[in-house]
Amino acid sequence: MPDQVGRFQWVGKLALAVLVGTLSVLALVLILTVAAGVQLAVNAAFWAKAMQIPDPLVGVLQWVGPVECAILALVELVLAGWAVMGYGLIRMLGSIEGTSTNLANRMAPVETLLEDQGASLKKLSELAGLSDQAKSLIYRDREIEAIREAIQDDVIKRDYVSAEILIQSVEKRLGYADEAARLRKDVEAGKKATMDETIDDAIARLDEIIHHHDWARAARAAQRLAKLFPNSPKAAAMPQRIEAAKTEHKRSLLQSYGEVVRKNDVDQSIALLKELDRYLTPQEAAALAESARGVFRAKLHNLGVEFAIRVTDQQWAAAIATGQEIVAEFPNTRMAHEVREKMELLRARAAAVKA
Repeated sequence: MPDQVGRFQWVGKLALAVLVGTLSVLALVLILTVAAGVQLAVNAAFWAKAMQIPDPLVGVLQWVGPVECAILALVELVLAGWAVMGYGLIRMLGSIEGTSTNLANRMAPVETLLEDQGASLKKLSELAGLSDQAKSLIYRDREIEAIREAIQDDVIKRDYVSAEILIQSVEKRLGYADEAARLRKDVEAGKKATMDETIDDAIARLDEIIHHHDWARAARAAQRLAKLFPNSPKAAAMPQRIEAAKTEHKRSLLQSYGEVVRKNDVDQSIALLKELDRYLTPQEAAALAESARGVFRAKLHNLGVEFAIRVTDQQWAAAIATGQEIVAEFPNTRMAHEVREKMELLRARAAAVKA
């Protein structure tokens, strides 16, 4: 059975103390009962002979006392069994409560993830209605970055024809003549570079990705580097280098979070919590759960005060904006429910002011 965790852990400890005390008392009483039964049997035989009681009655008298003691001993054993079962039941209930607490702590990151996925799905639904040209404009930077990485791989493999085809796509299809010119210079420089210089240049680009904390992209770049340079110790060491940088960044975030919490900087604390959510293990998240709840309570309180002030000052547009923030960030709270009920009235008053 797992160790008890949670608010009722003290109940298990108290139940254990009561169980030990109860069993100790019952054991002592049982010993005394057995001793009394033996003594009654001996005394019955002695008095039967002293009083010259007939032999058939002597046997009966010898068994009356011991049988009563045996029944009493049996009752004591049953009580001991019930005490053990009661303790087991309390332990089971405590374990269930602890498991529920741990499950709630583990579900908190999942809830955050679902909220993020909901926001992503909303963005995707909005993009679905855009034209291909509009989508191309939105993702142009990412597309160019992907082409740039592909060109770098071609340079490393000395496939300059493929690199030139990609550069032409940047120049003609995307219309980035300046970027195409820079890429051609990179290709020319790659032609003149030695293998060690090429590796060092690739590692420098990977270090730049690490600096921006883009860990997924850094991992992909490290995998490509390992495939392109299977005999390079520098390339082989990059995954460990990325993991060390990621761990150091998490440590820095935790330190910064502790500092801003001490300063009561609620907004910055929430921003750091959202950033930390990408790095924390379930155990680390559980350790920060109480602190995070305090930060979010403070944020909700501040927003509530801000909302009330803006309503009082008849700053309808600002009040609507604050109300929308409350509903978006704390949708399941009572304050969000109350704000939703007032939003229609606020919008009507804002519209009347504009009119």
